[in-house]
Amino acid sequence: MAVDLNKIKTIYFLGIKGVAMAGLAIICKQRGIIVFGSDVPEKFITDKILANFNIEVFDNFSADNLDCNPELVVIGTSWGEDNIEVQEVKKRKINFISDSQMRGILSQEKRTIAVTGVHGKTTTTALLAYLFSQANLQPSYLIGTGLVPDLKSNANWGNGKHFIVEGDEYVRSKSDPVPKFLDLDSSVSLITSIEWEHVDVFKDLEALEDVFSQLVKKTKDLIVACGDWPSVNKIIANEPNKAVTYGFNTNNQWQAYDIRQEFEQTIFKVKNKNKELGEFKIALFGEHNVLNSLAVIIIGLHEGIDLEQIRTILRNFSGAERRFDVSVRDGITFIDDYAHHQTAIQTTLKAVRHRYPNQKIWCVFQPHMASRTQALLDDFVKSFAEVDCVIFADIFASAREQALAITSKDLAKAAKKYHPNVVYVGDLNQTIEYLKDKIKPEMVLVTMGAGDVYRVRDKFLNS
Repeated sequence: MAVDLNKIKTIYFLGIKGVAMAGLAIICKQRGIIVFGSDVPEKFITDKILANFNIEVFDNFSADNLDCNPELVVIGTSWGEDNIEVQEVKKRKINFISDSQMRGILSQEKRTIAVTGVHGKTTTTALLAYLFSQANLQPSYLIGTGLVPDLKSNANWGNGKHFIVEGDEYVRSKSDPVPKFLDLDSSVSLITSIEWEHVDVFKDLEALEDVFSQLVKKTKDLIVACGDWPSVNKIIANEPNKAVTYGFNTNNQWQAYDIRQEFEQTIFKVKNKNKELGEFKIALFGEHNVLNSLAVIIIGLHEGIDLEQIRTILRNFSGAERRFDVSVRDGITFIDDYAHHQTAIQTTLKAVRHRYPNQKIWCVFQPHMASRTQALLDDFVKSFAEVDCVIFADIFASAREQALAITSKDLAKAAKKYHPNVVYVGDLNQTIEYLKDKIKPEMVLVTMGAGDVYRVRDKFLNS
């Protein structure tokens, strides 16, 4: 259905606490639309920003919630025909779209930069939004996290010409298999990485490559692609005039090299073919963030930001919520991270070990989705070599999949073949109880996963 947001006075977000949904709600509120929404009562990382924008949220699904008489309902990915409000929307014949379609509508109003790829989307989108904001370009943006401290939000609708948005390769909904990023009207697309992921909807790597190929064809002006990934090179092979590559490998057009990781910063050099661009400093950790920053440099230059301005702005960005989020209490260092795929786990833990080479590092890992855990089990169990102890909490159940027989107990059992100190104790409350008399000053506790594992850290920080 055609939607003109300029003619809509009231919008309702069904599943408003999701990171993208919360951001879309904020954008609509900034545009002068009256916004309501509903979700489950559990605490989410978006609760604070929704409250900051005075958006009314119903903490339960009920047909009565729709008595606010919205002109349009936006339905989050996780919610289908079994949801009472979805049923009521159709019963009352209220116009509705998916969150993905809403992003697509917004993307048609601006020069859209889509940040895509299996890893690094959120940090890179946040860094781009920060760069464009600090360069006074007044961008609009939508970032897939709860809060970006340097931006005071995860979303904004600015007066500038750019819309910087996280492009999700996952499907629109349970009943609609169109990948979300294909709804975007992108002038520039960044592809950070491609490897098999979302095993519940993509049967193999080739299926994932196919949807990224469609994105490449659809993007109007420029593809910025990390050429260190074979699958990325494969899908851009037929677009030599539209795509530029970046990475660590010398075959890329843009290369980051001479990387030095210090305790408070990472330093690296950049060259474009044979042209040296000098040294850059970032307050982010890990080689993956060097690549994220290099992509941002390329796009910033392409969109007209001065090189020296980029160099200055990048060094001041402090990161996004749930991405290498460091806190210290009573001499214990807590690091919370969203990593939930084996490559991201390995990369992040390598960065943790590099920063704290002589300290005991324990990791609480909460697997996200049974289907991913089952399909990638052999890779997961080899991912924790950098830590002294790994504690597997129960799998975070997703509303978008059926329960499978696999459990975290199975994961722990398999991991013991590769790691000398593996523990499974149950749910997050049991994990907190287990850790109470075991974590000590000078230790590092990493909480890791795409669910609500951050509750473990919060318990120790706030008790």
